[in-house]
Amino acid sequence: MRRLSLIYYLLLFPCLHLSLLLCAEARQDLGEVSNRVVIKSKGDGGIIIDGRQYLVLKSTTILDVSGKEITLCDLKVPSEAVVEYRVGEDLVPVCIRIENKRLLQGATSLVIADDPG
Repeated sequence: MRRLSLIYYLLLFPCLHLSLLLCAEARQDLGEVSNRVVIKSKGDGGIIIDGRQYLVLKSTTILDVSGKEITLCDLKVPSEAVVEYRVGEDLVPVCIRIENKRLLQGATSLVIADDPG
């Protein structure tokens, strides 16, 4: 009986370990992402990319086109930017870093979108 238990253990342990690795990899796929995007507008609590709100927290680093750190209030949109964000289990993207690369025509720091949040 002990041999049978040992055989099951030796067969199940690698399978369990592999499934844990696959789950961790799948969770990482929902983790941090970095993309070059066009930020169309912003609201009080975030930015709008392709009609979807990305939350901006106090901990979010925001850089203007010269590389100076700014606040969401000072962020000019529309603009091209590299946005690094994290997707939580609730599938809501939360910005970690926003780096403005180029301002687009009509860029302003005024809030130009209703904040859906």
